[in-house]
Amino acid sequence: MFKFPFFLGLTLVLGSQGQTPSQSYPLMRQLDTAGNVLFKWEFNTTYITLELHAKTTGWIGVGISPGGGMTGADMIVGWVKSGQVTITDRFATENQFPPIDNEQNIDDLSGGESDGWTWMKFTRQLAACDSLHDLPITENTMKIIYAFGTTDPTGDDIVPGDYHGTNRGTRNTLFTDSADMSSVALTPGETVETFNSTTGGVTIPPKDTFYSCHLQQLPDVPSKRHIIEILPLIQSGHELYVHHISVYQCPDPLPVGAVVGSSGECLTDSEPISDSDCSMIIAGWGVGGEGFRFPNNVGLPFGEPGDPKYIRLLVHYNNPNLDEGVIDDSGLTFKYTSQLRTHDAGLLLTGHTIFPYVFVIPPNAESFLAYGDCPADCIEKAMDYGNITSFNIFGTLLHTHYLGRKVTVRHFRNGVELPFVVKDDAYDPDFQAFRYVKPERVVLPGDQLQVLCDYDSTSRTNITYGGLSVTREMCDGFLSYYPRLPISLCLSGPILDPYVYKALGISNTSDIRAPPSSELNFFGSYADIYFKSNNLTLEEYFNNIPWNQELATQFSNNLNTVPRFQICTENDFSPPGLASSVQPVNITQPYMEPVATCIETTTMTTTSDQNGLKLMSSTYQLLLLVILSLVVCN
Repeated sequence: MFKFPFFLGLTLVLGSQGQTPSQSYPLMRQLDTAGNVLFKWEFNTTYITLELHAKTTGWIGVGISPGGGMTGADMIVGWVKSGQVTITDRFATENQFPPIDNEQNIDDLSGGESDGWTWMKFTRQLAACDSLHDLPITENTMKIIYAFGTTDPTGDDIVPGDYHGTNRGTRNTLFTDSADMSSVALTPGETVETFNSTTGGVTIPPKDTFYSCHLQQLPDVPSKRHIIEILPLIQSGHELYVHHISVYQCPDPLPVGAVVGSSGECLTDSEPISDSDCSMIIAGWGVGGEGFRFPNNVGLPFGEPGDPKYIRLLVHYNNPNLDEGVIDDSGLTFKYTSQLRTHDAGLLLTGHTIFPYVFVIPPNAESFLAYGDCPADCIEKAMDYGNITSFNIFGTLLHTHYLGRKVTVRHFRNGVELPFVVKDDAYDPDFQAFRYVKPERVVLPGDQLQVLCDYDSTSRTNITYGGLSVTREMCDGFLSYYPRLPISLCLSGPILDPYVYKALGISNTSDIRAPPSSELNFFGSYADIYFKSNNLTLEEYFNNIPWNQELATQFSNNLNTVPRFQICTENDFSPPGLASSVQPVNITQPYMEPVATCIETTTMTTTSDQNGLKLMSSTYQLLLLVILSLVVCN
């Protein structure tokens, strides 16, 4: 038996929320620098409800864009006119006002205008219900575009004369990864103190890449404390210079000659303390990221023996215009408490070593995959040494430089790939946000982790090396977890001789003349390595290969099958019994990511007429057409 739904017609009534949202939302993003455009939302496994507030009495619009511009954007545009609220689902085919979709896949509509602000609220499915004009909302980095006019449309719809002018912008966000630290509740009644770790005012030299290192001491406290929140402290106006910040634990007591308060260029004779003495990373921030709040059962400890007392603050400056005379005092703010949490947190750097002789990317490839294993041997030996039976990953920060397009942190158990720890197929190197892992990922002895980075090198004509400069590349996954392991680095890379050489098609590796391993460093290149027979450098050999996508894929696959060396350390400590080399992970069952599909429902779709926005059941519309056709036929 068919059940005919009742007719539902509703004209939206003007609200009065202004900047105050119509409901409580766990997530919020300010879209512009002035605070005139606010975006708030909540989501479940199927639906997302979004609310946009803009400081205007004209029309407002928001959308998600594949590239950050109008073309291809899935847009929602609304306005309040003569007491009526209109909200429309649209799709931009070019850099002009977007036409209305034939399918209006938004529900639960409301909006209003007061105190010079206009707001609109709507719900949609995470999946794309209109395959031609809707974009899915995923765990990827998504580019929100927004615009608003100063007046309402003069007619029934927006036209070119309703142009937004400069009232527009683009902002990266993570809709479903709960990247906003406001999604983590504060602990009621917790007493919080603060300290800053900044450069104190360093002169950025006129060079494109500069790493500034500073030896500092944490606050002297009478007993153990837990750091519960870390915030970027970027000097105003210097946002484009500061690329990333890392904080490392140094030994206590300090090495002879190390002086607290000293600074210098990292990895040079002027650095205040050797990076090998302070390689245990405990905190980090990347360009585009915001603050990070620990879950309320976890804190980063200091104040007891074995905890951080001295730190090495590293600030990576990017100065492509070679500006002179810039003095910067950026760093991080730490909030801490004496009310201890249940678990001590750790930060584990996983991925591919940046050693330039084993991390190379060919040019002219839209996709080149680099595999950075955190080997099972390292994880198991570290857990054995620390008497730890499992650890929980609760957050991640992904990091590449400017060729990076996709980054995934993978998790394997007995050859079976588990659901991704995190996956971003629209990674933006200028948006390195901390992401909470929910539910937390449990890692057991024998498990293996892998950071898979996908690069687009079509902008390059020659080799790209791994390295510190933004013109070189990295492939890192920073994992926040508990309880703390006795290591902070779990990296790997293919063994150079003979495996990387053979992956490049060099069968006679005895013809290669390379400097002693002690002279190979993070600033080197294949120009340091020669063929004995013709004095050709390995860099010349590499760049003479007619690289294309097919050859790049073959090279990547070759590198992914060879033995690797592993870096499994904390400062100068490595767990005993580590193997000198490890095999790549043997995947017997790869993870098959579920595909989100649109759920057919009888929820409202929208139609707009001159009397204002009305809602009608989509099922009813279909049945009404059937009834009308029967009436006509009779």
